[in-house]
Amino acid sequence: MHVTPYCVACALLKRAVELEMHEEDYTRKLAIYRKLLEAVNLYIGPDIEVAELATVSFRRLKALLDRKSLYEEVIRRDLNKAISRAKSIEDSLTGKPLDERIAGALRAASLATGYRPFNTLDKLLAEPPSAVDLAAFGTSLKIGRDDSKQVMDRLYDMRRDGGIVYYAFGSVFELPYDAILIKLLRDELGLGVIGIARSERYEDYVTANDLEAVGVADLLAEVIDIGSDAATITKDDNEHLYEQLNEASLVVVKGDVQTLYFHNNPPRAPVLFLFAAPCAVLSKLFNVPEKSFN
Repeated sequence: MHVTPYCVACALLKRAVELEMHEEDYTRKLAIYRKLLEAVNLYIGPDIEVAELATVSFRRLKALLDRKSLYEEVIRRDLNKAISRAKSIEDSLTGKPLDERIAGALRAASLATGYRPFNTLDKLLAEPPSAVDLAAFGTSLKIGRDDSKQVMDRLYDMRRDGGIVYYAFGSVFELPYDAILIKLLRDELGLGVIGIARSERYEDYVTANDLEAVGVADLLAEVIDIGSDAATITKDDNEHLYEQLNEASLVVVKGDVQTLYFHNNPPRAPVLFLFAAPCAVLSKLFNVPEKSFN
């Protein structure tokens, strides 16, 4: 999707929150933010993708702060909490029929997109989701689109006919929840899963090193490193990878920024979007309730 004024404001609020976390000097903060605004101003136009604005603004802030990453400390501090809470969900699904486990894993992977480590507009959950949150899915936690039945039909067809799933990872805090779904795809359905990650950090998004550290790499048939810190895969920068996606049996896309890009630039393969809709832009585009999980 191309940028809207709301998208620009949301991206700038994220950068402001990150700046507050990493710079204490008031005068320097204002100077950095002024330079950031000058850079972002060049990417406000009708043909600019949200993902492009997100990538450029984040890269510029990192350069101005002279930091390679802005999220390593919070990841080291809080990732184990996500791992523990995901384990509670996986345990709650154990012993249930396969259809229920797949549906639960899909919902867990969607729920995980609602947690953000800083207090930004796209943060819908105060903590990484647990089995309690999964039980609240559809009551206190709103469901937007739930295509679980259609997804399972597609997965069973793939089990019969063979196929490969490409998985475009989002936040590193989602990884333990993604692992629940990937295990089912691999162990119960016999499907190969190819993971797509970054070489360097965009916000708290997954890098290839994270897949090794969390143990998800062992579940994957292959890991593709897009070779940058971009918010997502793009046709211009990842032309060869996009051709691979065109031949996939299913492409799983995590998070709102990646969902917006793939919605506007879909591969020929079927795409499964797993995302939260924290704002009116996503709500209107996908015709789902605001603050819902999809």
